[in-house]
Amino acid sequence: MTSPRREFIRHAILSAGVSVSVFNFLEGRADALPASEETDLAILNAALGLEHEAISLYEDALARNLVPTGLRDYAVEFKGAHEGHRDTQIEILRERGLDAPAPHAADPIREATAGDPVIRRLLSVEAAAESAYLRLIGQIRTNDYLLSAGFIVVDEARHQTIWRRALGLSIY
Repeated sequence: MTSPRREFIRHAILSAGVSVSVFNFLEGRADALPASEETDLAILNAALGLEHEAISLYEDALARNLVPTGLRDYAVEFKGAHEGHRDTQIEILRERGLDAPAPHAADPIREATAGDPVIRRLLSVEAAAESAYLRLIGQIRTNDYLLSAGFIVVDEARHQTIWRRALGLSIY
């Protein structure tokens, strides 16, 4: 059985149409990716898939009022951060003369009521995104994208910290 974090990454990456080599790297079946513009673009598309997935999940949770009232402002802020990450990555692709992959349909949040299970799902999204970015960042060779990915990792860690504190979990 795969973990929710691994399943999130798998769904987002495959939905974005990312290359098999990047997918295998994220799954731990490859030690490194070739340093090339093609690899950078594949990583960018993978990251964009993660952002589309996160945005969709936050939208679903917010639209269905599944985020507890006291935490709703964080969910709105984090959705906005993921939209900013998406927009930055789309712009990097445009600067290279490429079209960004379209958003895909994410699996909706299965929980029917607000509370800890929803926050745990959002936490798993943030942890999955941070894990994927940390795994991929060392493979990026383009400075502008490397800088962008570095800022995104910080955001993902911050989002996790908020959700972990809301759940009473250790932040270390």
